[in-house]
Amino acid sequence: MIHQYHSNGKLLLTGEYLVLQGAEALALPLQKGQTLKVKPIGEKDRLIWRSIYKGRIFFEAEFSADTVNIEKTNNQELAQFLQKLLKKALDSIPAFIRRTGYLIETFLSFPLEWGLGSSSTLISNLSQWLNLNPFTLNKEITNGSGYDIACARSNRPILYKTFNSVPEYREIDFYLPFKDKIYFIYTGRKQQSAREVKRFLDKPDEHSHLFGAIHDINKRIIRSSSLEDYEKALQEHEQIISGVLKEKPVQEKYFADFPGTIKSLGAWGGDFILATWEGTREELREYFITHGMDIIFSWDELIKNQDYDG
Repeated sequence: MIHQYHSNGKLLLTGEYLVLQGAEALALPLQKGQTLKVKPIGEKDRLIWRSIYKGRIFFEAEFSADTVNIEKTNNQELAQFLQKLLKKALDSIPAFIRRTGYLIETFLSFPLEWGLGSSSTLISNLSQWLNLNPFTLNKEITNGSGYDIACARSNRPILYKTFNSVPEYREIDFYLPFKDKIYFIYTGRKQQSAREVKRFLDKPDEHSHLFGAIHDINKRIIRSSSLEDYEKALQEHEQIISGVLKEKPVQEKYFADFPGTIKSLGAWGGDFILATWEGTREELREYFITHGMDIIFSWDELIKNQDYDG
């Protein structure tokens, strides 16, 4: 019998970095994500793994199902990450299951380098298959806050935080009347999230005095009735994080002549940015092409936001 599981990708709209210390974050699950298919095979103690994007296998490996030794692969770095993840996951299940042979295939609906949650969707899918707590497994593998795991299982935008290391989150009613003026642009600047998280956590600074301001900004963003209100809230948020990181906001550094508002999404200088724009999409594209960026999504093309059911 083939088992199939799916998890959503993610973008972090607010609370970047500070969510690691307990601040509230506003996060967006995506229509794009990752599907995992598991099929038992006759060859016991053999785990065959294939990762696929647009019909092409970009990663494959074979492991011993019991010991998770890497027997062969086309990408040693990815295989070692997967080995670490599988060892943690399989440690939690009975030995007789570990000795079964499996063909596991994953299907990404976005390129690996986009940073939309290839790891978090994988952790979520594996946890569904093995009936594990995805937040616990995630904590054993990464230093992240877990907001991406929450997005993987949510159908609508969420407010997320941790209290005593325990995740707390809820889906929210988040419909912006001006969403047709909000775009998401891939920068092409791949950010190593794990390294950014470690760099922030290595600093002794405590920023709990800023949590109230982030909470208030989240409320203003959610309740924004005009694009102007929304932009002002985003700009104030950028200034707060700028002070925390002692870095210039991305708009100030790279897009000072842009007539709308630009905000980093997740780690600063990373994969995607948000832009507000009142002109045509083609005019927006022409602007970003001059910066070497031509992958642009509208809100409805990217964000998962199912009808609110109360």
